[in-house]
Amino acid sequence: MRAVRYSEFGPAGVLRVEEVPDPVPGPGQVPVRVTAIGLNYGETVIRSGAAGRVVPWFDLRPGAFNAEVVGVTDDGRRLIGYSAEGYAELGLLPEDAVEVPDGVSDHEALALHLQGTTALRAVEQARVAAGERVLVEAAAGGVGSLAVQLARRAGAVVVAAARGRRKLELARELGAHEVVDYGEPDWTAGVEPVDVVLSSSGREIARQSFELLRDDVGRLVLFGFASGEPVDITANDVYRKHVAVIGLFNPLDPDDLRRLFALDLKPVLGESLPLADAARGHELLEGRATTGKLVLVP
Repeated sequence: MRAVRYSEFGPAGVLRVEEVPDPVPGPGQVPVRVTAIGLNYGETVIRSGAAGRVVPWFDLRPGAFNAEVVGVTDDGRRLIGYSAEGYAELGLLPEDAVEVPDGVSDHEALALHLQGTTALRAVEQARVAAGERVLVEAAAGGVGSLAVQLARRAGAVVVAAARGRRKLELARELGAHEVVDYGEPDWTAGVEPVDVVLSSSGREIARQSFELLRDDVGRLVLFGFASGEPVDITANDVYRKHVAVIGLFNPLDPDDLRRLFALDLKPVLGESLPLADAARGHELLEGRATTGKLVLVP
């Protein structure tokens, strides 16, 4: 089969399409013909080698990503889950993997898989309540766009933070009540305090968002650091504002995904690229040149 592999950490160009042996299923696994592969920003961090420096407890080695895929079994079931074969024409999924319902495209399913369940967990772990003000960073991205919709469903006043006019317009279309461009200097100056921040940016943006939290009641949920480095928040910062900082854990519970499939959400869909363009896909993600879920099609 054709598959994307990399033998060293480095820029996107280290990704190569190679011919590798077809996978052999083990106990509890089912082979699938992969019809779509989801690309995630975190994979660019792993490929570059930065993830190993930031989270050294992960045993990361060059080779293949643990990729989210939609695939069709020999008996015609359309399943979604993680395949250790990475970006490839064939994959192995657990026998009890979630079945994609009719009416949900491969692209939509992948947009809801990791990013949708992350958004759901972030909103639930923040205990978002009706009437609260919720700031969503990267509000036009895969997780952010769904978090905007889920927070609004919870009755919150949603403040969407993103970079650039096009992304802010998209956030408004998805239901954000207010929008703010964090590409502008002093972007927080006109923003009223918020009860919750859903943060994926890291570094300075996340730090500035933290300062917007309402003292005594604020909750910051951290689920990423797209800037390449986590935010630096000290215990003294937490004591000073008397707020909660929550590190998101998303165990990818299949029931979460089934719940999302049952909701009338509008995942933002990005480009579909051929398998051979995996390196270009990583470049687009790193250059912030995407809006919505980016997929590869073998």
